[in-house]
Amino acid sequence: MERKTKTSKATRNYYLDLFTLVPFLFLLISGLVVLRYHGGTDHVVETIGLNGDIWLLVHKVCAVTVLPLIVTHLWLHAYWVKNIFSKKKKSKNNDMNISLFVVFSLCVLTAFLAWLVFSGKPVADLLREVHNKLGFALIFFFIVHLKNYFKWLLTMTKKSFGKKK
Repeated sequence: MERKTKTSKATRNYYLDLFTLVPFLFLLISGLVVLRYHGGTDHVVETIGLNGDIWLLVHKVCAVTVLPLIVTHLWLHAYWVKNIFSKKKKSKNNDMNISLFVVFSLCVLTAFLAWLVFSGKPVADLLREVHNKLGFALIFFFIVHLKNYFKWLLTMTKKSFGKKK
């Protein structure tokens, strides 16, 4: 009889993180491209073969794809999130992780308010402006987040894809 091997939490989290990384990078890249159109470039002008309307669609699809993945990531780390906000467990990354969480949350909030609640109203333009600025902060905090956990990512990559003995 064959025994099933249980996947460790670290391995499960690693694969989710890896699966989330690709659409999140597309979200960040498409967001940078969309900024060009928010800055006044006509939507018919192409950037890397796509016009502004297609880039905005790509950005929205990536956002809708990434959101449940990030929520799952946070849910799988619920104990850790709880410890960060309760300050029970000190970590050198606490402040940076809280900043990433807050900026991401505000970025999502401003995007969905502009897109779904206030679409076509003047306040939507203001929300998009705030969203754009938060997007730059999100990129910064995400890069720092990757840097802070790079050693763990490298270790898990070697463990997952390295040579098996």
